[in-house]
This record gives sequence, structure tokens and C-alpha cells, in this order.
Amino acid sequence: MALEAVVDTIVTFVREHENWAAPIAFLVAFGESFCFLSLLVPGTAILAGIAALLAASGVEVSVLTPAIIAAGLGGTLGYAVSFWIGRYFKDSVHRIWPFSTRPHLITQAEEFFDKYGAFGVFLGHFFGPVRAVLPVVAGMFRMRELPFQIANVLSAFIWAAGVIAPAFFLVTFKTEVLGFLAAHEYAVATALFLLAVAHSIPRPILFVPTLILVFGLGTLMVIGNGNFPLMCLSAAAGAFVGDFYAYYKGILHKEDRIATWPFSATQKQHVEARAFAERHGYLSLILSKFQGFNRGLVPLEIGALERPVLPFVAVSAVSALAWSAALLAPALVIGYFTARA
Repeated sequence: MALEAVVDTIVTFVREHENWAAPIAFLVAFGESFCFLSLLVPGTAILAGIAALLAASGVEVSVLTPAIIAAGLGGTLGYAVSFWIGRYFKDSVHRIWPFSTRPHLITQAEEFFDKYGAFGVFLGHFFGPVRAVLPVVAGMFRMRELPFQIANVLSAFIWAAGVIAPAFFLVTFKTEVLGFLAAHEYAVATALFLLAVAHSIPRPILFVPTLILVFGLGTLMVIGNGNFPLMCLSAAAGAFVGDFYAYYKGILHKEDRIATWPFSATQKQHVEARAFAERHGYLSLILSKFQGFNRGLVPLEIGALERPVLPFVAVSAVSALAWSAALLAPALVIGYFTARA
């Protein structure tokens, strides 16, 4: 069964059986966070669809709290069990599916965990490429239980609220929201552009909030007027400008780029970003878009390496579009279920 059919089946069931919203939210969030199911369960799309249809059916807002709590608990448990599996199996994890057929997942998660530690566990709930294996790797590395569980619980409940609540209230106040968007289409597109520029700056205080806001505003634009190309191009343009600004900074500050404002990274992170850029060349611009801090550091290092500007511009434009499309594509799913509602 295709993923779209799975999403549609689950959401339709909840529409007809509202009392099952919380248990299903728990199971979906668990599947989204558990290492063996995360690659198969489109949990974010399902939860957003459930919230939108519940709002459309006219249920009280009080239904929202149990669903968010259930999803938060499910996400927490899925991550915790994955962590314990990593601790128990340790070096033999790579022999178990899906890691046996996709060994690169463990490598990516190891790099992510090694770079961000407990903060990486927090971020993991929001990033698909590492969500499936990050808690397993944390267990393999014998991360202390208390820091892991604190980061796990906080991020799971923030993720649950961030997925369910906006979809619910968006449908509840759909008329007001759509009216505002219709009157301020280009203002919202400008906001998307500026947020994408800010997201290019490698500072922890900016990275997650700007990512969430780009996704949220993109979703609102799709539901408001269906203008996905404008939304996608606005975010891509912001990402491209962020890339070029970093490249320009790298050219001007080859020797003192580590202390160059507004970039915030350690010596080690700069060294790793430079090695990544040298190893993959211009392809690193595309790959780094999905690697946290590297998103801002790689174009900086490419500039410091004095790579030609024309190939940089061409690949940066492609990478910006790829990042924008990957981040905002779920908005089409949410827009589909909201339109049905």
C-alpha cells in the first residue's frame, strides 16, 4: 500500500472514530520515532491530517490536549526504546535491518551526534534523515541516560504540539487566516525569504525556530492560495542569498573567518566543514543543506578556498531549490487534507 493510501486510511478512521484520536496519535508518534518504523511511517503528515479533520468536524479544543500529550508520550517512548536497543546491541546494531541495508544511516547519525551531543538528540525529532537512528547511536555511544531523556521528552512534546496544534487551529480559524493571506500574499513571501536567509546563519538560537517558521508559513500559503511555486521560490531565494553572503564572507575573511560575525561555530566545526567541502567539491553545497551547521559553514569555506564564483552560483541555486522543496513539500499534504476538511 502506498504511503498516501496509509495516511488517508488512518485519517479517515479517526474522522469516523474521534475517541480513537489520542490512542492513534500515540501509536503514530511512536512509529515515527522508533528506529525500525521511522523510515516507514509518515507520522508528521498523519498527525497533521488527524488534527485538521478533528477541527473540521467541530470538536471542542479540549480534544487537542489529550492528542498532543499522547503524541508526545509516543514520540518519547519510541526514542527511549531505540536508545535502549542501541545500548543493548551496541556494535552488532549494523547487522539489523534497516541498518544492514542502509549503513550510511548510522554514519550520518554518528556524525550528527558527535557534533551536537544532547542538543543533537533534541534536534533529531525534527530531522527526518537522522530521526530513525540518532537514539540508537546515542545508546551505542553510552550517552548518559538523564541528559538523553531530558532532551528526548522536551523535543518529543514540542514536536507533537508543533505538528498538531497549528493544523487544528488553522482549520478552526480558516476563514480569518485565508482572508489575511489573500490580502498579504507578497508580504508572507517576503517573510519566507527573510526567514530562509536567517536559517542560513549557523547559530543554534536561529536554526530551529527559523526552520519551523519557514515550514509553517509555507503551509499557510499553500492552504491560503495554493501558490506553491511562489512559496518555494521565495524560500529558495532566501537560501541562495544566505549561501552567497557566506561565500562572500569566506573570500573577504579567509584567515579570520572563525570569528567573523554573524557566524558562530567552533574551530573543529570549521575544520570539518572545510574537509567536507574539499572532499565533495560543489556537491557539498547540496549535501550540506540537510546537515545543520554545515548549511552555513560549507559556502563560507568554499569562499575561503577561493573556488570560482560561477559554478558556485549555479550549484547554490540548485541546492537552494532542493532544500526549499524538501522542506515545504509536506505543506502540500497538509493543504490536501485541509481542503478536504
